[in-house]
Amino acid sequence: MNRLLRAWPAAFAVSIFSPHLILYADVEPQGTDIEYAEQVPLAAHSLLLDIASINERLVAVGERGHVVFSDDLGQTWKQASVVPTRSTLTTVLAVGDRLFAAGHDTVIVTSGDGGETWTRQYFDTERQQPIMDMWFEEAGTGIAVGAYGLMLTTSDGGQNWEDWAVNDQDDAHLNSLLEMPDASLLIAGEAGFSYRSTDAGETWEAMEVPYAGSLFGADLAGDGCALLYGLRGHILRSCDSGIAWEELGAGSENTLAGGTGYQGGVLMVGNTGTIVDYRNGGNLETHVHSSGVDFSGALQLDDGRFVLVGEDGVYFYPETGASSSAGGRE
Repeated sequence: MNRLLRAWPAAFAVSIFSPHLILYADVEPQGTDIEYAEQVPLAAHSLLLDIASINERLVAVGERGHVVFSDDLGQTWKQASVVPTRSTLTTVLAVGDRLFAAGHDTVIVTSGDGGETWTRQYFDTERQQPIMDMWFEEAGTGIAVGAYGLMLTTSDGGQNWEDWAVNDQDDAHLNSLLEMPDASLLIAGEAGFSYRSTDAGETWEAMEVPYAGSLFGADLAGDGCALLYGLRGHILRSCDSGIAWEELGAGSENTLAGGTGYQGGVLMVGNTGTIVDYRNGGNLETHVHSSGVDFSGALQLDDGRFVLVGEDGVYFYPETGASSSAGGRE
C-alpha cells in the first residue's frame, strides 16, 4: 500500500459562559515531557493528510506534527510556530473559532489562534492506535475514532475523554465520521464494518453496505446524500441517512482516500492523482491530476477551486498552469 495510506494505520479545559455553551480553552497536561514539531523550511511540501478552514485561513496538517497555514487562498504557506507533538497528524477540523487536530500516538492538539500555536490535550503512545477522524458539536460533545476500533468520547469540550466502542466484538479500523442533516452520525470503516448512530454516539448499529472492503472517506453532498468511499475506487451512496445503500461506479480502480462535500456534490481524491467528482443527482466525473501524487484530502475555496493535500504538500484543482501546485517555500 502506498506511503500516504501507510501513514494512517502504522484526540481543553472548558468554562461555562451560559447553560448551553462551552468555551474551549487550552490546558496542558502537567508533569509530561513534550517534544515539539521541528521548524523546517519545506513543511508545506511535506506529506499533508488533511485540511480545514477557519476565519478565511487554510490550515493543513501532516507528518511529524507539521501544521501549515495560508491567508491567501493557498498561494503561500507558513509553518505553525508551536505544535506540541512530532507524531503524524491525520485530521484537522474547526469548531467555531477553535481548531482541533489529531493523529498517531492517539494525540489530540488544539489551537485558539487560528493554528499558529497549539496545546496538547491527549497523548498515549502505549495505545498504538492513531486517531483517524474527529467530530465535535458547539455544545462540547466530541468523538474521536481510529485504528483497531478506537473510539474516545468527551462531553465537556475535551477536558476529559472516555473510552467507548461501536462494537465490543469488533476491532476494525474506524476511518471517517460524518454528521447528517438529521443529526445522525455515520462511520466509514474497515472490511465492510461501517456504523450509524441516531443518539449523538451513545449507541451504534452496523449498517448493511454493499461492499465488504475498507472505506476511508465519508462526505455529505449538496443533494443531501451521504457518500462513503475507499479501496479500489468503491463509492457507496445513501440518501436516507445511512439506512439503505447503493454502489456507484467510479470509473477508476484507484483507492479514494479523502475528499470534501460542497454545494454541487462531493469531490473525492486518492492514489496517483485520482479525482472523482460526484455531481448532485449521481453523475460521476473522473480526472487525473497532472502531478500524479497520492492525495488524502480536499477543500473548496471561495473562488470555486479546490485545494488538495497529499504527498509533497498542496495542489489545486482545476489546474491552471503554474497554479496546479502551491508555493509556500519559506
